[in-house]
Amino acid sequence: MSSIDEVLKSLGDEVLDSVKTEFINLLSQAKDEQIDFVNETAEKIEKWLIMRVNGEFDDDELEALLNARKRVVRQNLNTLEIQSRARVEKIVFGIIDIVTNKLLNKIL
Repeated sequence: MSSIDEVLKSLGDEVLDSVKTEFINLLSQAKDEQIDFVNETAEKIEKWLIMRVNGEFDDDELEALLNARKRVVRQNLNTLEIQSRARVEKIVFGIIDIVTNKLLNKIL
C-alpha cells in the first residue's frame, strides 16, 4: 500500500501544472471573449441613445431595443455558465486521467 501512497504524493506537481495551465487558458479565453461582447454591447447602446436623441425613434422603440439586448446578454451568460462547467469538467477529467495512469503504471 505504501507504493500507492508514494505515487499519490508524486502526483502533486504534475496535477498542479495541468490544473494551472488549464485554468490560465480558461481565464484568458473567457476574458477575450467577454471583452468583445461587452464592447459590442456598449457600442450598440451608445448608437441607440444617439439615435434616440436625434429623434430617429421614440422611447418605446429604445426600450424594445434595450430589452432585446438584455435577452442577448442573458443568453450569453447562460452560454458562459455552460462553457465554464465544461472547462472545469475537462480539468477534473484530466486530473483523473493523470492519477489513473500513474496508479496503473505502478500496479502493472
